[in-house]
Amino acid sequence: MLNVIFGFLNFKPIEIKIYNILLKSSLTIKQMEKQLNLSERTIRKYIKRLEQEGFINKRVKQDKRLKYVYNAVPIQEAWKNVRNKIQKILEEITKTLQRKAAVF
Repeated sequence: MLNVIFGFLNFKPIEIKIYNILLKSSLTIKQMEKQLNLSERTIRKYIKRLEQEGFINKRVKQDKRLKYVYNAVPIQEAWKNVRNKIQKILEEITKTLQRKAAVF
């Protein structure tokens, strides 16, 4: 099911990998860098999209410095977010089509 959802949203394999590691445990960007062997910039790019789509969230952790810790939203909740977005899009399309039909 997860692959179907990610495929529908056109997620890249690395985004799926990040989501999967965050399902196992909450991590900082630095920890993800070490696990994935990717640059901070690259990870931030993918994290941003996952967060925008509602698949992950972040919280502030205070150690010696403030830092963000990322964790995956449970798949059921993430799917609910996706489904709601799709529903809103479909409603907008329906309204637009109804307005255009009323003109003719």
